[in-house]
Amino acid sequence: LQVIDFTASWCPPCQAIKPVFEALAKDNANVNFLKVDLSEGTNDLATEYSVTAMPTFIFLVGDKEVHRIRGANPAALKSTIAQHAQTASSGAFSGQGRTLSGKGESSSTYSVSNSLTSRWSNMNPQVKVLIALGAAYVFFWLI
Repeated sequence: LQVIDFTASWCPPCQAIKPVFEALAKDNANVNFLKVDLSEGTNDLATEYSVTAMPTFIFLVGDKEVHRIRGANPAALKSTIAQHAQTASSGAFSGQGRTLSGKGESSSTYSVSNSLTSRWSNMNPQVKVLIALGAAYVFFWLI
């Protein structure tokens, strides 16, 4: 479940419900709480969701809108989060997950110890500086 709060700094009802929204975010770790500040005017996200009043709370399960609250209504906000957090047990991501060990349905595993990232992080800092200077020389003089 994702809850998007369309708010503005100049909006008194938005400021009044702000502590409630933040408390709900702390109490519901399994829900993604997002704020979109429209103080400077509208943006693409507000246009996409047809936001015409502030505050507006949009509830998404995956990419589907399941509920909308217009106005600062703490009771409705709490009950809607409680209702939809139970039904949205799958979270924002769907499909089969993979572990970092490479286990799962994948037929091949990848050893991180042999990767370039691992080599770079274990490299002497002086060698890293020498490589960076060489790359800068190539970039500025040969290109």
